[in-house]
Parts: sequence; C-alpha cells; structure tokens
Amino acid sequence: MGNEGGASFNPADLGNVVVNGVVTIPTYMGIAPKSWPKWSGWKYITGCINQLNKMPVYGTEAHRHWVKYLNGLLATSAPLQTAVVNLYRSRFWDANRLGEIRAEAVASWIYDHLVNAGKRGLMWAQLAAGVKPDGQIGPVTIAAINAVDPDVLLERMGDIAGAFRLDRAHDNPSQIQFLTSWLRRDGQPESIIAMVKQATADGTLDDSELATLKAAMAAV
Repeated sequence: MGNEGGASFNPADLGNVVVNGVVTIPTYMGIAPKSWPKWSGWKYITGCINQLNKMPVYGTEAHRHWVKYLNGLLATSAPLQTAVVNLYRSRFWDANRLGEIRAEAVASWIYDHLVNAGKRGLMWAQLAAGVKPDGQIGPVTIAAINAVDPDVLLERMGDIAGAFRLDRAHDNPSQIQFLTSWLRRDGQPESIIAMVKQATADGTLDDSELATLKAAMAAV
C-alpha cells in the first residue's frame, strides 16, 4: 500500500473517469474506476465527494487542500478500507496464486505490478522467466518463476517493465510525468532515474533518447 496514494484527480491518469477534462471518479489507492467500475468502494468515495463543496480547479493550491481533506475523510471510512483490502487480496494476490511463489520479493513485485499494470505485470514476469506471456497464471508459469534465481528474475522483470515505460512515454508525452515513479517501482537504480529526468526535462522523449536510455538500462 506504500506505493499507492489516496484519491488521484490527475486528468492524465488513464484509469480515471474524465468528463470535459475534469475527473469525476478518481483512482483510489491504485484502484482505477475504468478497470473496476463495479467495485463496491465507489459508493463510499462518490458519496463523500458529494458531501463536499465543489471541487476546485485541478493543479491549484485550493484543489490540493480539497483533495487532502477528502483523503482524510476516506481514510476514516472502515467499509471503504475493508473494500480496498478485499479487492487486493481476492482479485490480485489470491487470484494469481502468488502464495505459491517461493521468493517473497518476486511475489511482491508481481503483485505490485498487477496492481499498477494489470495482466501486463504478470506477462513481464512470464517473459523474464522464459514462458509464453499470456497473462494467465498456472503451474507452468509458477514452476518457471520459482526455477529462476530471484535476484536475476527481479532484474529481468525490471528491465522489461522499464523498456515498456519508456516506450509509453515516448509515444504519449503526457505520461512522462509518471515515468520516474514507475521506474522506481520497477526497481531501476537512481543512475537511470537521473538519466531519464535529464532526457525528459523538455517534456518529450525522442527516438535517440529512447534508444540511449534502453541501452543504459540493459547495461546496468
């Protein structure tokens, strides 16, 4: 849960429901309304939002205070917090049989990336373990993951995920604002993070910069 925050109203967050440039239903604790539209937690979140004054314009100091106050209220909602834990446990950890992964660090990485990237997170682990990346967990995938040295697997998964992040930022510059936090989550070292910050300082990531960063990531 340390990797996920409260309600996120960033219009560039592709998981949010956005109407006329304004987020109407925010991602909460990493649970995106576009991915989980039927989740029971939304009734608590929207109910709380509806009790507040109109949301200020995104990016303003007033908006930051409004969101901080909202998140304080949401954090005290026991039914909401229970709904968060239940969704994560049942739909991410148990459903993907992560208790059968022997290395806790590997199981945690896959779990975190299933939350962050959906089935793609499992596919990155499958690619790193040398099995077909179909996004489906089964005995073949579990055995392959358990057969690889955990440190080696973590490095492979981080590089595969990192390359995807770079491609995404290259193709959609609006996602650059999330790039360094994604890469830290993947396990990339601060030397790579520094290179990424320098390359994207102008708000873009061109072909040459993309190739250089991928090569540096592979060499670490």
